[in-house]
Amino acid sequence: MSRRMSRDTGCRRISADATVGTEIELKLRLPPQRLREALVLPLLQPVRGSATRKLAATYFDTPTLELSQRHIVLRVRREGRRWVQAVKGEGSAESGVHQRLEIESVLRSPQPDLSALPRHAVTKILQSRKVAESLQPVMHTEITRTVCLIEPAEGVLIEAAIDRGVIRSGRRSLRICEIELELKSGALIALFDLAQQLAEVIPVALEHRSKAERGFDLFRGQAAPPVKAVPVILKREMNAGQAFHAITAAALAQVHANERGVLDSADTEYLHQMRVGIRRLRSAFRLFRDLLGDAAVSQVEVLRDIGTALGPARDWDVFVTETLPAVRPALAAHVAAEAFEEWCQRCRKAAKAASKKSIKTISYTQSMMALGRWLAHFRSDDGAQWQQPAQACATQILAACHARVLKRGRRLERRSAAELHRLRIAVKQLRYAVEFFSSLYPARSMAAMRDRLSLLQDILGRINDAATVQQLLVAPAAENREVIAAAGIVIGWCEAHAVAERVALPLAWRRFRATRRPWQE
Repeated sequence: MSRRMSRDTGCRRISADATVGTEIELKLRLPPQRLREALVLPLLQPVRGSATRKLAATYFDTPTLELSQRHIVLRVRREGRRWVQAVKGEGSAESGVHQRLEIESVLRSPQPDLSALPRHAVTKILQSRKVAESLQPVMHTEITRTVCLIEPAEGVLIEAAIDRGVIRSGRRSLRICEIELELKSGALIALFDLAQQLAEVIPVALEHRSKAERGFDLFRGQAAPPVKAVPVILKREMNAGQAFHAITAAALAQVHANERGVLDSADTEYLHQMRVGIRRLRSAFRLFRDLLGDAAVSQVEVLRDIGTALGPARDWDVFVTETLPAVRPALAAHVAAEAFEEWCQRCRKAAKAASKKSIKTISYTQSMMALGRWLAHFRSDDGAQWQQPAQACATQILAACHARVLKRGRRLERRSAAELHRLRIAVKQLRYAVEFFSSLYPARSMAAMRDRLSLLQDILGRINDAATVQQLLVAPAAENREVIAAAGIVIGWCEAHAVAERVALPLAWRRFRATRRPWQE
């Protein structure tokens, strides 16, 4: 790579000053066949006319994508007769809204000019000579953009950009067709209001990845891996409302980050992690329900419906990849073993197709937009109950969850399968609460509590697997008798293992009860 890429570059700037601002935008995927319709939608009619132009951009990074790993983007884009360099960073994507710091400089050539950058935390890595000298083009975009300013309500100004084109990295390419709604003035919920109105007349969907993120995937030759839950770091000076917002934003981000993987990848981990995000989000609403009252009833119902739609696909994934291999030796001698496994694979394929279909529906899109709007509109200073210290609120929640687990675990040896299922749910709720609020209490004690809860939840989960398997395998009645008999062998095997897990349960329960409760200290 030429040293012209370094801070000593010979590129000349037209302006000595860089423009620093913050982008706030919502991205919507659009089917290419509906592009013409989108261009003439009354909802996108401008207040002062529209303009269409071609934009060619190159994105730069090191061979090991050091900028991308720090969530920093360096782009040089041709806009008419000028070249505009942009550095983006310090971003977030909460509720589907992308907010990023953007530093722009006008150049005279397509080569980056790092001397044009002001000193800032985002640009610090680009001040490194080692990084600057190793920069190289990693992808290119060729976009036709139609831009218009619209005023959907008094005091609200939104720039709508309809983009169509291609992202290229080496020999790989990806077609782009999307609408970007950037908030210029007004309340954040105005973006969701417009997006919801668009979804009612044209099949758009929330796009959670930037063009840069999609381009980096092309450069790597593979999609980003499934995204697991990240620890929520709460500060003691936070109030209850701020804690709730941080927890729900993190959970929703996990849902969004795995959504495309569920649709595009054969890796079952995307679905698992998307469901984890939904469960964590549902748990957050349950944990704070005394403060929320009836304000979030519709959101809770939406999350329950989404979880229900994705549940069968995950159940079949677990059965086929975990349970079936374990039970295969016991099933091997059966005459219908092969036919039974083929039937299971068909059921799994059908459940996976149904889960994808549920994510592609307009109902799902509108539900996610409504949830994002609700969270964007949520105010942490609305009401005295939300202004109480986060730790005081967390202590009440943790104590209540712990008491619920103790109550449901009384006379453990006499509990039915249904009662143990309710205990498992209570244990899961407490474990999520411990994870959410860990940063507010001594780390070692909270980690010990989390580990004991995880062990207890695993045992209860394996006991519950017998009931889950029985529900999955009721359908073979429509098949031949040999397949029904094979299903019976599997159900019997799972029930026997559930009995064995019951033997291990009392010890795990005693260890949990003996664990210190940091919120009481």
